[in-house]
Amino acid sequence: MVENLRRAGELVRDALWPPKCLLCQQPLEAGETLLCAECQRLAPWTRVGCAQQGIHFDRCLSPLYYTEAFKPAFHHYKFQGRWHYSWAFGGWMWDCLQANEPDYARFDCVTWAPLNFWRRQRRGYDQARRLALAVSRASGLPLRRTLVKFRATPPQSGTEQAAQRWENVRGVYRPKQGVPLEGKRLLLVDDVITTGATLEEASAVLRRAGAAEVCCLTLARSARGREGKRA
Repeated sequence: MVENLRRAGELVRDALWPPKCLLCQQPLEAGETLLCAECQRLAPWTRVGCAQQGIHFDRCLSPLYYTEAFKPAFHHYKFQGRWHYSWAFGGWMWDCLQANEPDYARFDCVTWAPLNFWRRQRRGYDQARRLALAVSRASGLPLRRTLVKFRATPPQSGTEQAAQRWENVRGVYRPKQGVPLEGKRLLLVDDVITTGATLEEASAVLRRAGAAEVCCLTLARSARGREGKRA
């Protein structure tokens, strides 16, 4: 009975609000999920093994390049309240993690680069935490908050110069009190990596607090030097 009611509700929902492709926003055809066939083929997927190396983090994995084709969907997610996109985006990140890190079970937890309190209040959610939650649920790894962003800064997305981005995040994080980090292997999640300034700063704090490994996972990475589509 409950299953029949749920299915009836889904049919009514799909009739009134047909599911749309996350990228092009066109209605999906039967058998299509999240992306239409054309966008699935043309989406800016990264290749397996395509990782960005860091100084304080070991590497950063991303399922997508941050291209013009992907920007509208990402902006809907980050700035227009469509936090439910995190389940689809987190699924792509989980696929990327499995493909590149078959030994992912070694990580002690999934964590994220947090927003400061006031920006989270204005937005209504922390977009990096939502992605981390989706990855945690898909992978079975526990979700732990390990960092606090104690100083408000201008958004990185509005800062053009690399040097400004690095200066913008200098000294803005501290370890969360009461969370043991000594010897821990951490999977650190954020939304997009461009210069790497945010993740480097967050990773540096975690490493100084004793973390043995910090591997980063983002939804997208800068399209500069794009190496082609995912195999």
